[in-house]
Amino acid sequence: MFYLAQYPEDPPGYAEPLSTAAAWEPWLNATIPAGLDAGVQNRLGANLKHILVGLEMKAALIVPHAMRVSKKAVLFESYSQLLTFEFCVGVFSVCEGIGSALWLRSQNNDGAAAPAIAPNDWIGALVALADPHGALGFEAKLRGAKAVRDKIHQDRLGARTEIDWHAFDYNHAFVPAKDALSIVLRLHVASLPANTNLN
Repeated sequence: MFYLAQYPEDPPGYAEPLSTAAAWEPWLNATIPAGLDAGVQNRLGANLKHILVGLEMKAALIVPHAMRVSKKAVLFESYSQLLTFEFCVGVFSVCEGIGSALWLRSQNNDGAAAPAIAPNDWIGALVALADPHGALGFEAKLRGAKAVRDKIHQDRLGARTEIDWHAFDYNHAFVPAKDALSIVLRLHVASLPANTNLN
């Protein structure tokens, strides 16, 4: 057995995943709009259900580490920062998938031709559904998760500054990303898995 740190006999936390990939299928079926090409819809659902289970695991490590629920750190700090980055990438991916599907349907497009969708288009489509009046601050939280996701993408090395690892902290990166995801999950609360730490 591999441990990241020494623990008391019965540490608080999660002993096993809260949900399975299959448990996310009802929520995805309710949230992904009808009318997409069958192959597109199947791939999107298959990808997102695994991302959502992975996000549960990351949250189950990040939250007790930040809150020190066992009076000890759960992770080495670099692990915490990288998991927070990965959490933001996962949230971005879920939102991008749902938002892209919404935008495609608004254009009467089934996605079969694999069109490129500009971030402002899918973000706009998702915001219009999840927070149409801006009362929840969803767009800022989603764009914050995207900004964290973009920090490590080395697409233009000459334009990159040294990474400020403080940008991946709990309050400035994880909490807004988790809030953004929670807003999206509330689109179909009745279809969520019975147990999840994401809502």
